[in-house]
Amino acid sequence: MAERIPVTEEDFILERQFKMTDSGRIDRILDLYTTFNDKVDLEALKKGGFIRVVGEMMEPVTMNFDDHAPEVIAYWAKRGMVKEFHGEDVPMSWSEYEAKTGYRWEDPMGQGKQNLHKKWNSFVPVSAFAEENKGRKYPVVIALHGGFNPISIIDGWGWVQEAARREWIVIVPSIELDDIIVEILEEAKKLYPIDESRVYCMGFSYGGFMTNTIGNKRPELFAAVAPCGAPISDGRCDKAIGPEPQLPFDGVPRAIAMNTYMPVINIYGQLDGFRFPFYNFKGYFSGAGSAKELVDGLNCWLQVNQAKEISLEEVMALKGRTDISEIEREMGVPVAEGCGETIVRDGIKSYIAGFRSEDGIVRTKLMCEMNMPHWSTPELARQAFDFFAQFARDPETKESLYLGRS
Repeated sequence: MAERIPVTEEDFILERQFKMTDSGRIDRILDLYTTFNDKVDLEALKKGGFIRVVGEMMEPVTMNFDDHAPEVIAYWAKRGMVKEFHGEDVPMSWSEYEAKTGYRWEDPMGQGKQNLHKKWNSFVPVSAFAEENKGRKYPVVIALHGGFNPISIIDGWGWVQEAARREWIVIVPSIELDDIIVEILEEAKKLYPIDESRVYCMGFSYGGFMTNTIGNKRPELFAAVAPCGAPISDGRCDKAIGPEPQLPFDGVPRAIAMNTYMPVINIYGQLDGFRFPFYNFKGYFSGAGSAKELVDGLNCWLQVNQAKEISLEEVMALKGRTDISEIEREMGVPVAEGCGETIVRDGIKSYIAGFRSEDGIVRTKLMCEMNMPHWSTPELARQAFDFFAQFARDPETKESLYLGRS
């Protein structure tokens, strides 16, 4: 009789299932690190302890496919967060929206269930409901979920866990258009003690693309933004990219006209789009692109934050050099002295390149997580929230305020 091979805790974690799409597709955690990206070194993630960490991060979406389930609500309560549901019975009339804005959205395949109602979830620290905290205001993060994902997927991205640790509010809108988000934010202000000077936006995948757009289009609303897992860009969308709703936007950063800053941290996995190092980039989809796409996208944000732009020549000149820093070699971008950071945590190594504005403050950051595919991580959440904590926006003057290192 053959000896039974023991199954490790990591193997159990990788077999856990979660609801990937609103159309009902169920995937395993394993799929994120093998099926969708065969370049991931899974054994290294197991040995480094990352799989256990991601299992903990995704616990609320693997314990039950229904995010309304009592055990999911209890999970957040144990972490000091009250999860509430809003607008689930408020239909979104796209015909009325078209009449109002001139924008038409269609979903012939019927995949976009999350776009049929103006629903949104909120996670609010328990302390915000206590009488002794009356008058206290809380920072809020608008979290954008991405294309055809249920909004419940954000429960498993580590963002709300990080917000719980800091006692921040998280708002997750179903429809990721800026004018709908503004409506939801106004509703939330009536319900919760929101600090209007500290409203942030972060998103992943399509949600990251929309964060790019919103950061360039509505800088007066947000103190800082974190587009993750999406092309580095100015957020231009004169025509739809895929089937998700996207209002036309010319890509002109409004912060420049307002003479203000729009602090931004762009975060990606090294194996997500194969952006790093910049000088080896071949394009997101067809393989017909070049490093110029990445340089142009980064320069958009450097312009917004009045930082020195980088040139394609500088990037390409890094290739093959042995006299540069590890960060410059792995990321493929020039990094000024004192503006680079290497972090080893949860079994993964991350590189961060910062770019100083003219006044010496780093308002633009770029982060690469090694051996990571297209998925969120606890470190992504930590770094985004750390970055947010440094900035505020004056609700009256709309001036960007630097609060100092968190």
